[in-house]
Amino acid sequence: MKSLELLSKIALLAVKIDNFEKQMNNILNITGVYTQVSRTYIFIDNKDSLLTNNEFEWCNIGIEPQINDLQNIPYEIIPSWRKLLLKEGRIFSQDIFKLPKDIISILEPQGILSIIVYPLFIDNKLKGFIGFDECKMHRVWSKEDLDLLATISGIISNIYNNHYNILKIKKLSSIDALTNIYNRRYIFEQLENDFIKYKENNLIFSVTILDIDHFKQINDTYGHIAGDYILKVFTKTILSNIRKTDILARYGGEEFIIITYNSSREKTAKIIFNLLQIVRNKTYIFNNDEINFTFSAGISDVLFFNKDKITIEKIINLADKRLYKAKAEGRNKIIYQGKE
Repeated sequence: MKSLELLSKIALLAVKIDNFEKQMNNILNITGVYTQVSRTYIFIDNKDSLLTNNEFEWCNIGIEPQINDLQNIPYEIIPSWRKLLLKEGRIFSQDIFKLPKDIISILEPQGILSIIVYPLFIDNKLKGFIGFDECKMHRVWSKEDLDLLATISGIISNIYNNHYNILKIKKLSSIDALTNIYNRRYIFEQLENDFIKYKENNLIFSVTILDIDHFKQINDTYGHIAGDYILKVFTKTILSNIRKTDILARYGGEEFIIITYNSSREKTAKIIFNLLQIVRNKTYIFNNDEINFTFSAGISDVLFFNKDKITIEKIINLADKRLYKAKAEGRNKIIYQGKE
């Protein structure tokens, strides 16, 4: 296969957006097979670019994978790395012992003899790199090799840019504009994944639906801007009192929904009751007006149902029925028990 053929194959893979991980692994695979290097890989930096992580790796026959050992690598131990990528546009050597000492210290234990590394730019910022290692000999990299791998690094940068743009669009479509938390659409997509994990791996979870009591009265008394304020501060109160692993979303109007993981409805009820106590005792100030409110909640979990018959609709409907039972019984309470 000629280099133009390789680039053509990579270009075809670049336009496929259905499975990003498969796309990247395929590109590394055909590049590694074509160049017959020992190892090729992609590292992506964390948000503040202080650490870098090996996200994808392809290894030739007989070459030991390094991906598991190369996570959260601090740039402070290899200060020359980013400097060379920014100044020279690559890290390139037929003999790694001609590179700066800090770089040698991280390459030598991996058995690398020769190397080419090109930067990956995402949103016009250096956010990672693609590398090509030779572990069996001191490889003489030709100009054709260098030009080809530079072109591939550019294509991969574009793929990452497109991937992150798609993620941003998906996130925007999944976020409630007022409260800046997930919306109803996202929560149903998440529940589909959670049901698969439960049925395959017994990862249990509970669903809670909360509704602010007499919210219309708040709007009528203090105005809709005050109502929006209450929705936002209530969101912050919930987020401060649930676990980071749990998911909060605005379900609609003054209703919110929480998925609590590895938690039965009894365990979740303790979390929600603690939240209710906090809200009961809290006074919110808006334009010098003191606003007090409570909420009602219904809780269900996957353990209530026969595993073979459970559906998303059933667990949501049960939480919803328990919520409306709480409201019918005077509001300001939580119901998590009772028949379907």
